[in-house]
Amino acid sequence: MGFQCSNCGKKLEGFLTDREQRKVWGMGILYVVGFPILTLMVVVGALKASPPGEDNPNCPAEPNMPWFLVTGGGGIAFLLLVRIVVNKVMRCVKNNQQCCDDVAGCFCEFGCNLIYDIMVMVMIVMWMITVTWWVFRHMIGPDRLHSILGKEGLDTFRASLGDNDTIHHVQFTDPQSSNYCDHLLYMVAFVLLSLGWIVLIVALFVFIADKIFNKLVCCRLCSNITHKDTSEDDEEQIRLHSNSNEMNISSAI
Repeated sequence: MGFQCSNCGKKLEGFLTDREQRKVWGMGILYVVGFPILTLMVVVGALKASPPGEDNPNCPAEPNMPWFLVTGGGGIAFLLLVRIVVNKVMRCVKNNQQCCDDVAGCFCEFGCNLIYDIMVMVMIVMWMITVTWWVFRHMIGPDRLHSILGKEGLDTFRASLGDNDTIHHVQFTDPQSSNYCDHLLYMVAFVLLSLGWIVLIVALFVFIADKIFNKLVCCRLCSNITHKDTSEDDEEQIRLHSNSNEMNISSAI
């Protein structure tokens, strides 16, 4: 038991101190958890969707809800795949570049990844705000929204989003009613959006802690390069010293 606890402690320590190990775990979570969820969004949306502009018997309350899932799942999956490609390309460029030193290549890789991450996060936040409103408003209902935001505040907010549709209080039992929506379709959208905000907040915290605070404020961006250069200089000094000793011995002989 004590041996197992010791191994767990070593693994946890390695995870907290080894950046490469954290990256491997992060990529594993991305593939194992992220992509199946995005695939679920696309599949459920595609099964429940109707052609754009036509009535959707699966969800008269919000006919475009299946397309929210399809575009969101497909779009976010595409952005994540592009992020992986960008990271691989920049790593290859940094390792094989001939025009500048290692520090410049390190900053180039960091800068490109940082810009892409900011752009993706902004796009996802804009999509999340819009789709969350279109989905959650039917769960909250018009009366409660008026009591929370007030009539003027609600009208102003809806106008900023271009929302002219009727707000229903969604139900899942009467398919003939205008406020009906398929239970599976609506709950997939509702639950995944709720989880999406949690993941987005965690990702924002990790982004600030790792890229902004750890690398820029604490100046650890290229510390591994500094250590590498230092070790190479030490090895060169040892090699020169060894050669000098051999030459002195040869002269003495």
